[in-house]
Amino acid sequence: MKVQIIAVGTELLLGDTLDTNSNYLSIKMKELGFDVYKRVVVGDNYDRLFKEIEEGLKQNDLIVTTGGLGSTEDDITKKCCCDCLGKEMVLNEKSYAKLRNYFNEDEKAIQGNIKQCMFPEDAIVFENFNGTADCAMIENNGKRILFLPGPPAEMKPIFEQQVQKVLEQFATDCILSETLNISILGEWDMNERVKDIIESSTNPTVAPYFKKDKRILRITAKASDRQTALKMIDAKKKELRERLGVYIFGENDETIEESVYKVLKEYDLSIMTSESITGGMIASKLVNVSGVSDYLKRSLVVYSNEAKIDLLGVKAETIDTYGVVSENVAFEMVERMFEKFGVDCAISTTGFASGENAGLVYVGLGYKNVIKTLKLQLHGERNKIRNRVSNRALAELRLMILENVSRETF
Repeated sequence: MKVQIIAVGTELLLGDTLDTNSNYLSIKMKELGFDVYKRVVVGDNYDRLFKEIEEGLKQNDLIVTTGGLGSTEDDITKKCCCDCLGKEMVLNEKSYAKLRNYFNEDEKAIQGNIKQCMFPEDAIVFENFNGTADCAMIENNGKRILFLPGPPAEMKPIFEQQVQKVLEQFATDCILSETLNISILGEWDMNERVKDIIESSTNPTVAPYFKKDKRILRITAKASDRQTALKMIDAKKKELRERLGVYIFGENDETIEESVYKVLKEYDLSIMTSESITGGMIASKLVNVSGVSDYLKRSLVVYSNEAKIDLLGVKAETIDTYGVVSENVAFEMVERMFEKFGVDCAISTTGFASGENAGLVYVGLGYKNVIKTLKLQLHGERNKIRNRVSNRALAELRLMILENVSRETF
């Protein structure tokens, strides 16, 4: 099935609102085995929208619109869709009853929103449980238009709970993608380790990506049904895991901090951070994960030399001798965390986020009094450097824990 997606709204054209709906719908169409041939954004203009839908119907089997289903004059999507397919609208009693209940029988509010209850008699109407604007799919001579609400909080539940089941009857193939997330390895290094798997994989396919300091391997399978596609993906994941091992820290949307939390929880390990260049960013990432309070015992922001000395106990002579941005200071910061606070794991950071030496960073890592340091030379603007340091520090600590746990086991 050929599909065109149309996002409706002048606010999208002006950049006031980001069009995330089209991306979401493209993924869902792909999973159904449909081919998305075109995606466009059209403002709240009847003539332009009508022309876009009219032309789209000539080339595609299904037009999917989002937005423009409200009660105001500029909400013209539904009328435009119906006009393009020559459909007359009548009052939908179920939508009308819902509207009356929503506005508590307030006649003025009901009449002001009644256009949201108008649909063609033969439309498949989908109830909006998170708003007042129900939506529908209409059809004429094998051409279909699906119009959905604009707010993602309304559109996504409707699609997943109602629309998808209807569209599945038109699906001939299922296309699914899942990802493996890789840390520490450079993009070229990751590619070299799995190059033969990438080149020999046809279905599922394996494709490398680089996204926000995270290496990704996307596995895509095409099959007659979802379960078969998932089995194919799982088999390929197993093959890649055997090759990359602990460098794979998670799947799909899993973050490095979530992966670190899982390791801390599995081995019941406490952790502490003392941060200079990252200014609490590592601790903040960890705190994003529910349940981490059982393991994150302390966090210090020791941005100044005085803080490193007074709060942590780093020796002034170490800073004077080697400089505050040095392997020695990063090492001693971890050493003091173990001595003063008795935690199982520790991370320290010290470096330059700007200036002549911007991007020079030392990270201290500790696991049960075993300490190592890491020197990084990064590029980019200030906050990009800080974020990269934070992600790398967490990834390195995770790897350090797993390597030491493995040795302890044998």
